Amino acid sequence: MPNWQPIWEDVRWNHGAAEAAIAALRRAADVLDQTADERARVADEARAEWRGRYREEFDDKFAQMLRRAHEMAGEYRDAASRIARAGQRAYEEQRRRERDRERWRMEKEAEERAQRRQQGTR
Repeated sequence: MPNWQPIWEDVRWNHGAAEAAIAALRRAADVLDQTADERARVADEARAEWRGRYREEFDDKFAQMLRRAHEMAGEYRDAASRIARAGQRAYEEQRRRERDRERWRMEKEAEERAQRRQQGTR
């Protein structure tokens, strides 16, 4: 028997749930961006003739809101990318484990054949 053991347990990763989460995060990011862009368009129309202190306050708060919406969209996309990378790593680790298992079986079979040959020559 080979003097090493592969990992016999499969990688635990729910690829379907991960893909659903990725899609949901990307959709939410798109909605945030689209909503922010639409709000900016509407606000530009409303502010065309608006002057004074309240306009300045509105502009400051509105700019903060737009930045935060776009930041959140970026954070959602980053989270989706991290999940996708983790899924890829899970897939690669599972493939590595399967290759190791096959290599172990082949080594074991080779050792058993060698033992049978050795026993047959006695």
